[in-house]
Amino acid sequence: MKVAAQRMVYPVFRSRRPPRTAFLRIRHALLVLHCSFFIIHSSFSQTSRGVFLTDTIELGQPFQYALSLRHPAGAEVFFPDTARHFAPFLVRDMTVFSTVTDAAGSLDSAVYTLVSFETRPLQLLQVPILLLSAEGDSTLLLSPADTVRLRERVRPTTRPDTLQLAADTRPLTLKPQMNYPLLVTILVGLLVVVGLVNLFFGRSIREQTELFQIYRLHRDFRRAFDRLLRDLNPSTAAEKAERAVVLWRAHLELLERKPYSTMTSREITDSIPDQRLSEALKETDGVIYGGVYSSQTQASLRVLYEVADSAYRRYRMRLIEARRRGRRQPAEEALLS
Repeated sequence: MKVAAQRMVYPVFRSRRPPRTAFLRIRHALLVLHCSFFIIHSSFSQTSRGVFLTDTIELGQPFQYALSLRHPAGAEVFFPDTARHFAPFLVRDMTVFSTVTDAAGSLDSAVYTLVSFETRPLQLLQVPILLLSAEGDSTLLLSPADTVRLRERVRPTTRPDTLQLAADTRPLTLKPQMNYPLLVTILVGLLVVVGLVNLFFGRSIREQTELFQIYRLHRDFRRAFDRLLRDLNPSTAAEKAERAVVLWRAHLELLERKPYSTMTSREITDSIPDQRLSEALKETDGVIYGGVYSSQTQASLRVLYEVADSAYRRYRMRLIEARRRGRRQPAEEALLS
């Protein structure tokens, strides 16, 4: 009975005070229900979507990607930066649509025109969206990842490569071509250099050139005249003396700018007052026209050479004096001054 009595009392005790484990179970169930409601509410209030509008793309060809977000009406939305968040794609264009608001909230959307230069067969894109609530809280959302397939233009083949390239190592001679731009540049540069040299040193160069030319002419006359004197002998006196006198007249005419080639011996003596010259011309005339060779023939020809050498020295001194006076004179003016 005691046992029974005890058994009768135990159920009454449980009905009045439930154990603590049952209370914990009830509180846990309420917490799970609250969290589920919050998650469901959040999923309905903030829904993002990002999809490619095509399944396959081609290398370098544009395609489109649509991005949208449904959010509470009072929040602000910041879509991703086109310069950083769309890798490995490049953004060529973007179309933003106006916000649409209804009882479910607001909807913001945009369509991006992308270009890809990646060669991977599958390419994935997931972009961030920043949501700023009316209370000032910010939330970073990620769009669902979407993939697109790259269409291959060149497909791999298992066919063996039976083509063999023929090797040709023979040298091929190319036709030389004129580099006209370089040629024109060189010619223009040379003209500029020549113009500058002529501007600053032209006068001095011309004077030195003229002195050198008259020096070379007198040197050639001296060598030719000396050669005729060396070959002079009684058997060749008439021929050598005549050639020496003709050479002397031509050279003296160049230096003095007078027609000595057509003048007589007396006219030459009157033009050049020198007693030795008069005697020398008489001696050479006797040898040329009379064939009379004497011991004075070479001395007379030497006198002619000294007269020509004196004329050359006078000509050179006149040119130098004209240069010192600071004015350029032709040879005729120098001789007549």
